[in-house]
Parts: sequence; C-alpha cells; structure tokens
Amino acid sequence: MAATMKFKEGDILIGQGDRDTAAYLITSGWLEVRRVLKDGRIVTNTLQAGEIVGELGLAGLAGQRTATVTALTDGEVDVIDRGTLIRLVNKPGGSLTPLLAALFSRLQSALIEEEHDELDDTFIPFAKLEGINANAKTALCNQTKMVGRLPWVFGAYRAPQTVTDLFQDPKRIDVRLTGCSLRINDEHIILEARKEGGLQLRVVEYGDYCEIDDEEMVYNSNNPAIKQLEVGTYHIKFGDRANPFEFNLEVLI
Repeated sequence: MAATMKFKEGDILIGQGDRDTAAYLITSGWLEVRRVLKDGRIVTNTLQAGEIVGELGLAGLAGQRTATVTALTDGEVDVIDRGTLIRLVNKPGGSLTPLLAALFSRLQSALIEEEHDELDDTFIPFAKLEGINANAKTALCNQTKMVGRLPWVFGAYRAPQTVTDLFQDPKRIDVRLTGCSLRINDEHIILEARKEGGLQLRVVEYGDYCEIDDEEMVYNSNNPAIKQLEVGTYHIKFGDRANPFEFNLEVLI
C-alpha cells in the first residue's frame, strides 16, 4: 500500500528544480501547481481529490521537478514512489485502479486544457458561483468560480472501484462534490443553455431534495425538475437535508 501523508494549508510538497521522483495521489484537499517558464511567465493550475501530481518524475520523464506544488487547503495524499508502484503492479486485484484513474484524468485534462481562460479578454462568463456553507466552499476551494462554458455540471466524485470503470464514458464534472451522500450522482445538477435563450438549472438525480430560493423542486415523471433562470442571484441547496451543499449562483446574461 502507498504511504499516506497529511498536509496543511501553505505546505510545499514539491519545489520546482527538486530531484525527487515520488508522485502524489490526492485523496482530499486542494493543491496549487505553479510553474515558472523560461521567459519568466508563471502558469498555475489547481488540483483536487482523485487527481495526481508529480507523475513525470515518477515515470522518469523529467530529471528535475517542473513546478512547485503548494497546499491551498488542509488535506491528504497517497505517496507513490517507484517502490510503491512496483508493489502495486505486482499485487493482485485492483490495487492500481485509483492511480490509473488519476493518470487517465490527467490525460483527459491535457486534451481539453483550458477551454476557456478567465484572464482572456474574449472570456465571457455566463454566471458566477460561490460556496455558502463549508461543504460548498470545499468543493470550490474557497474561491468564486466563473462559468464560461455550458453545460456546467455539479456531481459526486468517487474513485473507480474496478479497472472496467476506467473505460466507461468519462463524465466532465465541473464542481466535484466529495464526501457526499450516495444519493448524489456523478451528473447531479446541470446548468445549461435554454433553446429559447437564457439559462436553466436541471436536476438529473434528485438525491434527498433540491431547493432554489427556499422553494423545493418537485421531481417526478411528469415534472423534469427544470428551473428557468433570469439574470439575478439564486440560492441553491441540495443533497442531504442534514448536511446539504449550498451555493449562490449569479446569472449574468
């Protein structure tokens, strides 16, 4: 098994230029990857549970670390060094599945890297999302998110249990909900464009309940649980009634 390492906000897990070769599989919390390019430009990215960092060093594809990795929140990682990797490869069963899933996710992210850039002058946000309670803030890394691509998906993140799971059609989750009820699906609530123009919020999997501005949405075969959204701010609460996710969604256009 991989060694587990806890980290605190502000801890540096990897320094650009270091020569160690371990990779880190994130099990909870958020990390920032900060890379200083040769021309002095700085590129940053954020990673969360189910993602991996340091994979180039583990694979021997980089003699030195190419970025600095800093903890944005408290959390935990599995440390995958080469000895651990060999043991996982030789171990029967699905021991490699979480690592493979993280690598697959990394490859998928590389293919669709930065479909939109909030700093780009051409970026036009559809909406702004803010976490209200602790669950929602954790899902957004305590940041406000600008929605610049539709559909925008809220869904549960759960590590795959078998290798077969890796080859199912990947689902793009824009807001990963961790530590949530099993009744929250990987495509749970979707913000999308309306055919008539404007935006709407669609509940795909109901969970325990969903409220918008304290009005509970009715979900049955005759009601697809869709809320048309005009320009303005909406309070969204859903999931487990005892411990829900709460967001403010400001529709901008």
